[in-house]
Amino acid sequence: MLSTGLPEIRTPASMRIASARKPTTVPSLLILGTDAALSASPATPVQLSHACLLAGYHAVIPSSWGDELIAAGVLERMRYADGPRVQCSCPLVARRLATHGGTISDALLQFVSPPVATALYLRAAYAPTRPHITFAGGCPGAAHESLDAAMSSEELLDSLSRAGISLLLQPTEFDSVIPPDRRRYYSEPGGVPSRQALGQLSAPAELTEIKGDDVVLDLAQLLLSESRTLIDPSLVLRCCCSGAVGTAVPGSMRERVRELERPRAPTPVVDHSVSLALGTDVTGSIRVSSIPAPPREPRPVRSSLAAPPAIAETNVRRRSPSGSRAVLGGMPLARSDTGRQLPRTFVARRRSSPRALHRSFIRRVVAAAPLRGRERWLWIGAAIIVGVVGLGILATLVF
Repeated sequence: MLSTGLPEIRTPASMRIASARKPTTVPSLLILGTDAALSASPATPVQLSHACLLAGYHAVIPSSWGDELIAAGVLERMRYADGPRVQCSCPLVARRLATHGGTISDALLQFVSPPVATALYLRAAYAPTRPHITFAGGCPGAAHESLDAAMSSEELLDSLSRAGISLLLQPTEFDSVIPPDRRRYYSEPGGVPSRQALGQLSAPAELTEIKGDDVVLDLAQLLLSESRTLIDPSLVLRCCCSGAVGTAVPGSMRERVRELERPRAPTPVVDHSVSLALGTDVTGSIRVSSIPAPPREPRPVRSSLAAPPAIAETNVRRRSPSGSRAVLGGMPLARSDTGRQLPRTFVARRRSSPRALHRSFIRRVVAAAPLRGRERWLWIGAAIIVGVVGLGILATLVF
């Protein structure tokens, strides 16, 4: 049995429904988009969840679960990044960068949208049962086979109003059921990792949010740097999952979402050991891959403070020392045809290596070397004595 962070949705049989309804064999789940929660203001996300439960849904899941899954995958990729990377988990970002996908493909971190990541997680949690999953929000990535139905935020609010369900009359807390955990651990709205999570990597990385009008120009300038930076262009492109509702400006989108959420969780809120296919190409099609998973051959992170990698001794070519070294052998000699000794410049004999000499020969040479030096000094001393004696005799004869 998978641990999903919510005991009520581990299996359909263990769910507890807030209101009385007829038992069904296929649970009906609603993924609540970030923009849908913002559109329900002044009602709180908890009141909106209560209203959706009254409308007949078995459980209301926040799309922040998908944010958490994507953020964990991005962090795993950033561990091995040696330069700037661009997060591409929003269909609007993928559409904007589609014409440049071949040029910057190596720098793209491509993932499905948060609603799709949440739906894939729920499919794995409920397997082999296939629940009916509906998404409420404006994310264009909702047109995916993992979702059975999708509606806009306005359509959800209108359906609740037609059913006579008032949002502001709903409870502001959960009493009879344990709700899905709406807190965050790794992520920010939209699926980017938090700055704190990026800073806790073995080689810390920074988060840069593009907020200018010219996305391509700003992105190109950031990609030219060699810093470990995660570039997020989703805000300026008005990503719904990041909080783009109404006239909200890029600098205040995520702050509005944080105001409606609870403080960060001390531990992960979803089970990250579940193998999911969250990777996509730049056009948005699904590519089978397990996230999080490092590259096949991870490269070490470049850092000016990192020690240089060790080089195997077998790969290093031995070099001869620049200084001179003693030759353990006799002076090479050469003679002409007539027997006359030739100058040393005519000699072309290779110097012998100590490894090629016999041990006894080395001992003999080493032992003989001090004797030759001692004999030299004896001859010098004798010459001095003879000179002094000769000078004494010469002085006697003269005087």
